[in-house]
Amino acid sequence: MMRMMRLHAKALAQLLTGLLAWIAVTLVASRPAGAVVTGSIFGPGTQTIAVAVTPLVPPAGGAANAFGVEFARVLSRDLEFSGYFRLLDPRTFVQGSGGAADAIDYVGWAAIGAQEIVRGTIETSGDTLTVEAHLFDVAERREVGEAGRRLQGPRADLPRLAHRYADHLLEVLTGERGPFDSKIALVSRRGGTLKDLYAWTFDLSAPVRLTQEQSIVLSPSWRPDRRGILFTSFRAHRPRLFDVDVATRAVTAFTPAGAVYLGGAWSPDGSQVLATREQDGNTDIELLDRFGTVMQRLTDHWGIDVSPAWAPDGTRFAFCSNRSGAPQIYVMNLDGSGVRRVSSVGSYNTSPAWSPKGDRLAWTTRVDNGFQIVVANADGSGARTITTAGSNEDPSWAPDGRYLVFSSARGGWRTLWLTDRDGRTLKQLTPGNGDDSQPTWSTRLD
Repeated sequence: MMRMMRLHAKALAQLLTGLLAWIAVTLVASRPAGAVVTGSIFGPGTQTIAVAVTPLVPPAGGAANAFGVEFARVLSRDLEFSGYFRLLDPRTFVQGSGGAADAIDYVGWAAIGAQEIVRGTIETSGDTLTVEAHLFDVAERREVGEAGRRLQGPRADLPRLAHRYADHLLEVLTGERGPFDSKIALVSRRGGTLKDLYAWTFDLSAPVRLTQEQSIVLSPSWRPDRRGILFTSFRAHRPRLFDVDVATRAVTAFTPAGAVYLGGAWSPDGSQVLATREQDGNTDIELLDRFGTVMQRLTDHWGIDVSPAWAPDGTRFAFCSNRSGAPQIYVMNLDGSGVRRVSSVGSYNTSPAWSPKGDRLAWTTRVDNGFQIVVANADGSGARTITTAGSNEDPSWAPDGRYLVFSSARGGWRTLWLTDRDGRTLKQLTPGNGDDSQPTWSTRLD
């Protein structure tokens, strides 16, 4: 009897193996022309595509110049960060010039394990760069037509051209545009003993300093036009909201000197700010106009109400409150109605962040080994802890709603890390020794 059961199990395993193989063949045969992967089949971190990104060359041919090499470097970083790709070592490349399909040694590329190849040209005319980038499928020995793109911009924008092409590739290959043509603001003390405001993009090795507060800095929030960042500074020995112009680094006061504000968040349309104000020993959330004038007090409770996060439709917001006895996540309408708790697991939940698509919330929860990141549906259902190692805090969503950036102490010093919304891929973004915290992701730059 046991022998028969083992035979049945073996037959069933063989049947399932054959069925899965048939499904895989059917999916490949029925995929749209040029589609290499689709987001509905798998997400970042579950499997990877082996891709070779070759340096761009001049249209007339010849060796790659510094611009072509830099484009390839930035694009490679973006694709690796995405979790969908495995970048091949350039030292193994079969050939590295040109963009014509008939000049590609597909047999040679297949021999080193390449599935996709990025090739193209780059041309300079005065201060203007023109990029022609193309994607080639090795197995099918053809160009993926919809992945080709012509990009143009000033020399200083070369990294952005690479970011824009990375975003385009992800859209073609997965159905969702990538998030790499964007910026991340953060708080760091890598410039000294006190924290300041910094900005980071995916082509940088380290964040760039924006402020010289020589004080305590907290709670950055991008203005929707990405020209300014709202933040809290203790420069006058009490917290107050300020705004920094990203281009000029000029800092201006946003709230009056007599009021104590612990943080603020710009509305999706840039017309209002949700701000946390401490007054008479209590902390509540106010609605300010775009000039910092109080329009309405939204919470009026004995509990501590902090960390407001706008819903993308601008009609609701999430916040943290200890009104139930311990910090938990709540949601309420902008008119003050409909207050409801959405965090149901854990005795300490804080730092909510609303997905740009409006379908998910992320927040920080306290567990036995520190703090971890939780992702849930917008109503709080389906909550899952997507990080495990180290202590992780301050989640912020990418503009595509597929990735999050957060601060982690897993390496000793606190640094910024990237994960997807399911926690399947994990990439370190900033180097150590900076004590990086409170990241906030901008909208796309274009």
